[in-house]
Amino acid sequence: MPKLYHFCYNTDMKFTLKRIKKIRLNLKFLLICIILIYIFLGPIFYFSNKILPRVKISGTNVGGQATLTAQKTLAREYNQKVSILPLAYQNQNFTLDLKKAVPKIEIEQAVKDAYSPGHGSDFFKNIYEATYILLFGKDITPKISFGNLNALTLQMNQINLEIKKDPKPAQIILGEKVTVVPSEEGLEVDREILISQIQNYLNLTESPPKNLPTRSSQPKFTTEKAQDFQKILENMSGKTLTLRFEENSLEINQQILLSLLDTKEGKDIISREKVAKFLEDLSLQINRPVQDAKFVFDPNTKRVREFKPAEEGKELDISQTAEMLSQTLLNPVASASAEIALPVKVTKPQTGTAETNSFGITGLLGGGLSHFAGSIENRIYNIKLAASRINGTLIAPGAVFSFNRTVGDISAASGYKQAYVIKEGRTVLDDGGGVCQVSTTLFRAALNSGLPIVKRTAHAYRVGYYEQGFPPGLDATVFAPSVDFQFKNDTGAHILVQAYIYGTSLYVDLYGAPDGRTVSITKPVVADQTPPPPELRQDDPTLPRGEVKQVDWPAWGANVTFYRTVKRDSETIISDKWFSSYKPWQAIYLVGTKE
Repeated sequence: MPKLYHFCYNTDMKFTLKRIKKIRLNLKFLLICIILIYIFLGPIFYFSNKILPRVKISGTNVGGQATLTAQKTLAREYNQKVSILPLAYQNQNFTLDLKKAVPKIEIEQAVKDAYSPGHGSDFFKNIYEATYILLFGKDITPKISFGNLNALTLQMNQINLEIKKDPKPAQIILGEKVTVVPSEEGLEVDREILISQIQNYLNLTESPPKNLPTRSSQPKFTTEKAQDFQKILENMSGKTLTLRFEENSLEINQQILLSLLDTKEGKDIISREKVAKFLEDLSLQINRPVQDAKFVFDPNTKRVREFKPAEEGKELDISQTAEMLSQTLLNPVASASAEIALPVKVTKPQTGTAETNSFGITGLLGGGLSHFAGSIENRIYNIKLAASRINGTLIAPGAVFSFNRTVGDISAASGYKQAYVIKEGRTVLDDGGGVCQVSTTLFRAALNSGLPIVKRTAHAYRVGYYEQGFPPGLDATVFAPSVDFQFKNDTGAHILVQAYIYGTSLYVDLYGAPDGRTVSITKPVVADQTPPPPELRQDDPTLPRGEVKQVDWPAWGANVTFYRTVKRDSETIISDKWFSSYKPWQAIYLVGTKE
């Protein structure tokens, strides 16, 4: 059986070789598993009480160390850093005492975070964490805080005082040429960056900062913007820009324009805020609410009890004005003088003046104004009382208005109080002091309305009240029954007198039917002036002994002349000359004699 034996032998040998190869393969796999288990499980068991390898805290290797050892290592390095920190800026040297800020680095927590991977209760999680750290490593940054951050801030503020420069806005200087003084950047300590650098230094992640970090700041009005304005101002040289609405106008020259430019951040040329403030006075003259007319006539007293003329409502559009200003000023080919019609919204009244009365009154003829600042209480009272006596008076066409007849008796019996008057060359208390303020204001109203003046007498001397904001020669005195002020209504309709007080100013308006007459009054010419005599002191038994009170002020004597011309179309209907001769007057003091 040699063939059968040979076959069996070969078959057994092949089967044995296969088993040997399989055993070897299994042994290799087992060996690899043992090696892998050793590599990944070994550190877990070997470093069961230590930090895993390749773990760092702020770059410092603490792998393989016990937690206490790692804490001591880090604390030693940290304590070396908490000291005086030198900083330099240009040629200046500064120091920060970090100990004053009481910095605290959380070393213990950082070490706990370093020890935690691979030491938990979850076996598979430990394997994962250990594998990850062995492959990629881990670096922990400890948290840092300051127990007294204010101490650090104060030190930085002190350094900031030494290097700080406030930004300087550009300046524009007007002269023969428009000159621009360049702007300058501001400079200060960049506190945020410096604190961050200190934290990174203290938590061992960076080297100590050597140079003081700073930051610059741009001024709101930069050189570039000033140069743009320079071109506009140069284009405005020798020119004027007029803002106009009806009789109201306002001129803008180069100097005023400079004050209106927007020197803040932004692209606006004209500052809307500055324009609004600049136009405030003009808008007060223009703006007014719409007013429907009201006319209440009392047939028993033959006087108008209540009167409101119809007035259009007007409101200046300041925003649009600013826009129009910008467009005009940015026009490089603007003429030597330009005019802007102010944008004003006009609202018509629903009821006109003529619709409310049958006396032909349709509008304002003219008005008068005077001031009485500094008047005593009784004088102001008398002014108000006399003004109320003429207020609401109707003057028929062709009639002559008499001040004395209209006001009536001026005495204590008719309600007047005592105030200082000039009587027989002396300043004394008498009934009705201040009434001449009303006759003077009415005289000015009649003058401005172009009405014929029938009677007018100037005061004997120049009274300070009547020259508050006005030249001499525009006063009218009254003293019943001989001295009166009168004017004539030569219009074809009734004239209504309206007198009212606002603050320390008295207004008298005359309403009627405007017939197109225009009035021109020359500036009063003052001539033949004579100085006041020496002061006069008079005893006054009403004042306590020793008290001195000035009741009159020195006034120069003078002759004053002015002319008035009233025209209708091209025809002169009134041409008169007004002459006032004032004698000099001394300062008068009342000296108290009352015990």
